[in-house]
Order: sequence, then C-alpha cells, then structure tokens
Amino acid sequence: MFIRTAFKKNKSSSKLYKYQQLVESIRTEKGVRQKLLLSLGRLPLAKEKWPRLVNRIKTIIQGQELLFQETPEIEALASKFAKQLIEKHAIDIGSDFFQTVDIGSLQNFRVRRIGSEYLGVSFFNKLRLFECLKDCGFSKRQMEIAMLLIIGRLVHPGSERHLFRWAQHISGLDELIKTDFNRLSLNSLYKVTDLLYEHKTEIEAHLRARENDLFSLNETIILYDLTNTYFEGRAVSNSKAKFGRSKEKRSDCKLLALGLVVDGKGFPKTSQVFTGNQNEPETLLDMVKVLHQQDPTANKKPTVVIDAGIATEDNLKELKKNNYHYIAVSRKKFDVPDVENCIVIKKTKQNKVEAKRILNNDEVLLYCKSKLKKQKEQSMQNRFEQNFQEQLNYLAKSIHKKGCTKRYDKVLERVGRLKEKYKQISRFYQIHVEEKNGLACRITWEYLKEQADKRFSGAYFLRSDRFDLLEKDFWSIYIMLTQLEDAFRTLKTDLLLRPVFHQKENRSDAHIFITLLAYHLLHSIRSSLKQQGINLSWRQIRDRMSTHCRLTNRFNTRDGHTLFIRKCSEPEEFHKTIYKALSLNHRPCKTNKYKIKICSDP
Repeated sequence: MFIRTAFKKNKSSSKLYKYQQLVESIRTEKGVRQKLLLSLGRLPLAKEKWPRLVNRIKTIIQGQELLFQETPEIEALASKFAKQLIEKHAIDIGSDFFQTVDIGSLQNFRVRRIGSEYLGVSFFNKLRLFECLKDCGFSKRQMEIAMLLIIGRLVHPGSERHLFRWAQHISGLDELIKTDFNRLSLNSLYKVTDLLYEHKTEIEAHLRARENDLFSLNETIILYDLTNTYFEGRAVSNSKAKFGRSKEKRSDCKLLALGLVVDGKGFPKTSQVFTGNQNEPETLLDMVKVLHQQDPTANKKPTVVIDAGIATEDNLKELKKNNYHYIAVSRKKFDVPDVENCIVIKKTKQNKVEAKRILNNDEVLLYCKSKLKKQKEQSMQNRFEQNFQEQLNYLAKSIHKKGCTKRYDKVLERVGRLKEKYKQISRFYQIHVEEKNGLACRITWEYLKEQADKRFSGAYFLRSDRFDLLEKDFWSIYIMLTQLEDAFRTLKTDLLLRPVFHQKENRSDAHIFITLLAYHLLHSIRSSLKQQGINLSWRQIRDRMSTHCRLTNRFNTRDGHTLFIRKCSEPEEFHKTIYKALSLNHRPCKTNKYKIKICSDP
C-alpha cells in the first residue's frame, strides 16, 4: 500500500489539478496492477512523510501497537483515512457471526457517547421538527446541522467552535441520524444558525401546536417574566446590547433581555429579545400583542400571571382591555386584615401558608402569609441590619479620628451613599447628623423595628379580576410562576444561555433562540419522565445517560482479516429505566459486523 499523485483536468477551464490517492499493488493474470483504495485529496503533508502515513494507516486497521509515537499531524490524518478506508472496503459479514479470532488482539476504539443524544433525537422526532424545517425550505444537510445545533446545546452546550469539536470527536449523534459530521465546516454551523432564526415565528408556532397535542395542553394559564444575559466583549455592533441592571450582578457587561411566555405546565409559547436596559413593565404590552396575533380569533383568553415588577396599573388595564384575565403581586399597600380569619391553604412539616380573600371594588385581593417566606425575609432583615449598623458605627467613630472626613456636607454625602447601598433596610432608620462650626460632631440613629418587621413578615397581597377563584386556587395559580423561574434557571445553567460570546445582533438573538429550542426538547423529556414518576433534573439525567456509548471492537482472524464489531455498550439499569419510561428501544443503533483485509505489497 502506498500513496501516488494523480492529476485531473477541469473541463471548463482546462486547469490541471493535483491530488493524492492511496493504492495497493495486486497480482492479476495480466501482471501487477495498482488498485485504488482511497482518494486522499490534496495532502497537507511533505512527500517524504507519506510512507510513515501509510504505515500508520496499516497499523490502525490491523490494531498493531507502535514502537515510537507518531507526530500529531500524521496521527490525525491516519485516523481519518483509516476510518474512511474501513467504511469503504469492509465486507459486511451479516449473520455469519462465527469467526476464529485471536483473543489477545482484541482492542476497543472510537468510543462515542449516545445516551443523552438518543433522548434528544427521539424527542426531536416526536416534536416533528424535521417536518417543520422541511416546510421552511431547509435542505437535508441543513436539517442535519440544525439537529446538531439544537441537540448539541441540549447535551453539550457551548459555542459553535466547541460544538464543532464535540460533533467530530465525542458524540455519536452522526451515527444516530445516519450522517457524517467529519466533513462539517464551522461556516455551515453559522449559516444554519442564521437560517433557524429567520424562521423563528414558524418554528415556535409548530412547537406550540405539537406540544399541545402531545401533552394535552389547554393554555388557560400563561406566565410571563423577563430575565437577562450578559456579553463577553464590548458588542459594539449590537444595537440591543446595553448596560442595565444585571440579575447576575454583572454591571460591568452589556446585557440582553429575554421576555418569555410559558403555559401552566412550563412549556414555552413565545419569546422576544429586548435591549439590555429595557424597562420590565413596558415589555408586557409587546408580548400581549404577539399573543393576540398568534390567535386573534380565540373566544376565551387565558389568565396572565405576572410578578410585581411588571404589574403596573397601565399593564393591568391593557390586559383587561384585550380580554385577558390577570393574577399579579400587588404593588399597592393595603391594610393587613384580621389574621384570625385566615384559612390554611398549604401545610407541610417545613411550611404553612395562610390566606384570606378580600373583595376590593372591581378586583379580588388575596392576603397571603407564608412561614418559609417569613423565615427567609427575617434572615435577610437580620443580615441587612447587621451590615448597615456596622457601617453606621464605623462612620460615627470616624468623625472623631484624625485624618477622617469631618465636614458636615461631606458626612451627609457619605450617609446618603450608605443609605443608597443598603436601601432595603435604610428606609427604616432615622439618621441625625449634628453640626458644630461646619463640622459633623455626632451621628445618631433610630431604628423603626416595628415597621421593618411588617416589611419582612413573609406576607404579601395578590390581586386579580377573577371572582370565580377560591383562596387555594388563587394562590396555586400564582405559585406557577416558580415554573418560569425554573425555566430561566435551566436556560442559564444547564443550557448556557449566559454569557453571549457573539458580537453581532442577529447572531446573539439566534444564540438565545437555539437555547430556547433546546429547552423545548429538555422540558418535553422531563415532562414525559414526570408522567412516569421520575423527577430528576436534566443535569442528573444527562450526566448519567452519557455513560451509554457506542464503540468498535477489533479482532485479528485466523484467515488474515481484521474483524470489526461496532455496537452499543450494554445499557445499565439507569439507562434501561429511562428508556423504558420514554418507550424507547434499549439499543439506539444496530450492531455492525464487518471485516477487511489490506493486501501486502508484492
């Protein structure tokens, strides 16, 4: 076996192209002839190294150990060409399983993960995303790359460059969908990313309809909230990238805001990307318009659940104007009712929630008091008190020390900055700075503990225009907002919504959209498992399923051939439990058995 140079002429330009071929010499009736084994393209390797490359290809196929390690350049090329050679010239032995082999020659190689990928592919098909992409005009190759982008974000989240390496060296996704990602280009990933975002509206509409059918969703409740993600880099070419209030405390980075609507079972309905400094209340009206456009003929509009940050009077009026019901945390302060008349709507060993329903003109109020919330808020109160009083004590002592600020106006500035820093607790303090000859001579304060205790009492008011709800139903619908919080947490931690490394606006928006598509798969998988009593996080499922792999076993046979058996590893008990719960075959891919023989040079 050796490498030779061949030439090919371009018919249109008559230009001569040079490339390399892998050939072997064989004896025939007409003498020695050269048999083409594999076209290698234009080899990026010096000619004097060709014999070493050929020798390494042979040793890989025959499973022989090297005495001396080859260079990374030759090793990478040899692995690539050996794989192609085996696939091209191997003889499928089918059911002829009985072979006489050398047990000592057994080797395992080309191990690829398939467990988590198998779940992703199965639900990609259940949601009929292939059909949706085909209707959007995607080619077969573009659909395969789209699947790689979405399932890659689900299983092994990272940048496109990170995904590129994962697809070629770690994952068995290409075998599951019967394609080849070895000839994948990074540019093709970016092009399909852009294409997916161009068809955002059609894809979201398809997923809404399909998830409604699969999980019998009635959409009587929708939840809306806003979160943000931050950029790595300056993002100067992105008009949406703005400095704002970061929920991750990354005030040093520009932000993007994501508005997300989910239903009562946590399935995403629609999404929109806003500027990083977007005012939260203003986004609700935009999302209501999107919802109305999606289903303008609906007779019964769902109930919208929002938190206090979005529940302004204008927003609530706009919801009622568009025939939407609402449930929200009240921004208004109401008098605390007689707690003796409250009813218990939830009671566990750790928590107790009491509530009282109150009619208030054209609204219903629900006064809620939670034991766990009270404990949490009191812990916050104690921490705030301790930190603020430590700073006040330091400031009070510093005006009597040499070299410290004593000017009255400057001391007032320091007090103001301190109150702004600890504004959650400072409003319950009355601070007095005494002046003498333009200097601060004494700082005293009074803590309004009774008012502070009311603020951190674990009590809150809900408001709604639905008079048909009893206390327990009212509170239970509001608590559904925790599903939206879970969705944001999953998007950010398990699917790496943050940070955004793209600098262009359309690529940043597409990054968020692909993350949401991966979340559709994730939530569908978890919802199906919950129906079977399996309540594990996606991270637990993903990590344990990653141990189910596909690998090749190699033997040398008595007749001089090399036997390859490519199969899935035996599923462990956890794998079987997950596959059974999702009604999936325990063996994602069939076993392939084939053998090959490379002739020696004459």
